[in-house]
Amino acid sequence: MSGFVTRPLRQLKAMYYGSPLYRLALLGRAPDQVLQAPTDPWPGRAENGRAIAEGRWRLAGQTLTFPPRDGAPEWYPEAAWTGWLEELHGFVWLRDLREMGGDSRQIARHALAGWMADCGSWDGFAWRPDILGRRLVSWLTHGGFLLNGADALFRRRFLQSLAEQTRHLARVVTAGPEGLGRIAAVKALLYAGLSLPGAEKRFAQAMRLLEHELDRQMLQDGGQRERNPSVHFLLLRDLVDIRLALIQAKRPIPDWLQQTIDRAAPMLRFYRHGDGALALFNGGREESAGLIDNVLAIGQATGKPVSRAQHTGYERLAARKTLLLVDAAGPPHADFAAHAHAAPMAFEMSIGTERLIVNMGTWLGADVSWRQAVRETAAHSTLSVDDKSAVEIRKDGNLGRVPRQVTVERRDEEGASLVSMSHDGYRPLGRLVHRRSLYLSADGEDVRGEDVVVGPGGEQFTLRFHLHPDVQAAVVQDGQGALLRLPSGEGWRLRMSGGVLSLTDSVYLGAGPMKRSQQVVISGGLNGERTEIKWALTRVPPPAKKKRRAAAAEDNAPVLE
Repeated sequence: MSGFVTRPLRQLKAMYYGSPLYRLALLGRAPDQVLQAPTDPWPGRAENGRAIAEGRWRLAGQTLTFPPRDGAPEWYPEAAWTGWLEELHGFVWLRDLREMGGDSRQIARHALAGWMADCGSWDGFAWRPDILGRRLVSWLTHGGFLLNGADALFRRRFLQSLAEQTRHLARVVTAGPEGLGRIAAVKALLYAGLSLPGAEKRFAQAMRLLEHELDRQMLQDGGQRERNPSVHFLLLRDLVDIRLALIQAKRPIPDWLQQTIDRAAPMLRFYRHGDGALALFNGGREESAGLIDNVLAIGQATGKPVSRAQHTGYERLAARKTLLLVDAAGPPHADFAAHAHAAPMAFEMSIGTERLIVNMGTWLGADVSWRQAVRETAAHSTLSVDDKSAVEIRKDGNLGRVPRQVTVERRDEEGASLVSMSHDGYRPLGRLVHRRSLYLSADGEDVRGEDVVVGPGGEQFTLRFHLHPDVQAAVVQDGQGALLRLPSGEGWRLRMSGGVLSLTDSVYLGAGPMKRSQQVVISGGLNGERTEIKWALTRVPPPAKKKRRAAAAEDNAPVLE
């Protein structure tokens, strides 16, 4: 019933927001200056700024080119996908122009003047709370950059537009997307309260909303409900920004804000591989290791990562140089699942700074089929049945069928770790349950896995190990194993029983453009009440050590029960 009520209500609000009457309601008194605006401590990319100056707008994985029009693009080009438009209207690219230097101020002012002329009145997209929030933050933190040397007309229009957008945001701040988008809107209202004369009530409103949102979104172990490492990183960056803005404005930092940062920072470290970038789960990307370092440094939160994040639903197995990160839960709640992936019990593995086993990542671009494909179970290093996903992802991007039960147990003994998990996401296919055990030895040189499918037979299973693009792979032992070689020359041998092993093509979307890669695939039929696939990844010792360690490796190999 609520959908039938809220849809007409949204339509009525849209009619009102788009009316001349509402435009008059937003006018009010414009500020004559920006007070001490919060700074933007994050570096831009000068090469992106130069591309913008040449009319090439590279946003959200898509590049669109426009004839240089005094720095202003088309605001709604037909070829653009939603993510490109969100970044364009969010104006985060101002930091790229700032980093570029030269005549970048003039280019930026022309772009803003074009936006104020074409989009300065409400529309349902550009004035969506999360997009509006990011735009306001970008404008406020670049106020000095934009206004230094600007003429009186631009200055007046800029300040008037800031005031109008702030008034609208105060009305709709909680009406936009959940999760990170909600934090972006609240952050903008808080910044406006600190920066615009007479806006103190906006600051108080924003602080109340921020405390409420953090209570809703953050979990006891410091994770965020979307279970997306990139979202976690960006949310922590927003909180670090807010903390810095309060310090600069000589405002007290609430205990609840500092405590949230102190809990979230170790969780961000939890998600990092040995190269310093992030694991690829639930729509996450690698992100910049240097930028992650900066966020942690500016946030001044020093907590170390734990081995378990039970509330967020991840496990971390670490021994010497070897690290496994495991998704040990079902998808997030529907309110936070817009970008969730169907990957219960998927894992990634790195050796020092080199990634070995990965998930495919996430697609940024206009191709809806690719955006859908990388969310499916087959795009992850786990087992799928009949090429179906353990979580149903509908054509509209929302989740349908989800596992009813996901279990996880962990044992740590003398430096070794064993995680045992199960999920019933395939119950419509004959009440199937997938159980997975992952073991990491104390010396970090032996990884053992067992995948068991319990339930009636008849279906086909496919167990995938997606490899990082830098990994070289070859099938060995008459098809019973594979040799994996890292860029450093270090080798790992994969052995298996219970299926047919092959090496096929894959792709990697963890950072930047798509890269070709490979995947080791173990496939076969489900043969009755219980199908077992056992596999092991063992480090190949350097030639001088092979003989004296070969026997010991076999004698001391643990058995999964």
